[in-house]
Amino acid sequence: MYQLNDQQIDVILSDLLQRGIQTESLRLNLLDHICILIEENLEEDGDFYQYYITLLPQFYQQQLSELEKETQFLTTLPKRHILLSRNAFFILLSLFLIGPFTSYGVISTIDAVPFRYWDPAHKIYEAIFVFSLFPLLITLVLFFTPDRLEPLIPRRSNILIGGRPFIRVLPVRPRPSSPGIPASA
Repeated sequence: MYQLNDQQIDVILSDLLQRGIQTESLRLNLLDHICILIEENLEEDGDFYQYYITLLPQFYQQQLSELEKETQFLTTLPKRHILLSRNAFFILLSLFLIGPFTSYGVISTIDAVPFRYWDPAHKIYEAIFVFSLFPLLITLVLFFTPDRLEPLIPRRSNILIGGRPFIRVLPVRPRPSSPGIPASA
């Protein structure tokens, strides 16, 4: 297990600052993650600087300052927002679109009377049900669009639901992993 010294920690902190991480809490959080990964995966006689340079790109897609921008965006949001995964978002959207009709169908079968099906309210319900299938179909198309066709909501993304913006798609960054540990661990 590799042990970092104070000089190496200062190098990491100054490099994070130079790469655009201005928020101190984010910088310290990144420092903690980077130090843990270095200490766990670098051999005793390993090259610290080379390993640090290869480890750092795992935290961003184009520039490290992306994390700073995303942090600033999330800290400026009001507290009343929900961050959902893509799958959870589509499950809730499908339940919202089809839930009322399913519940009405269950309730109507519980107290079903043969002449009730000729009731005008039931005919209105059937018409609304048919027209509600179109938004459900759109939801299914959005969910099953492959990544190669540039979907509106990519596979590895989160959906932020709140007051302002009402809905925003946030791409998810791959989880940092070291060369010795698979990303799914």
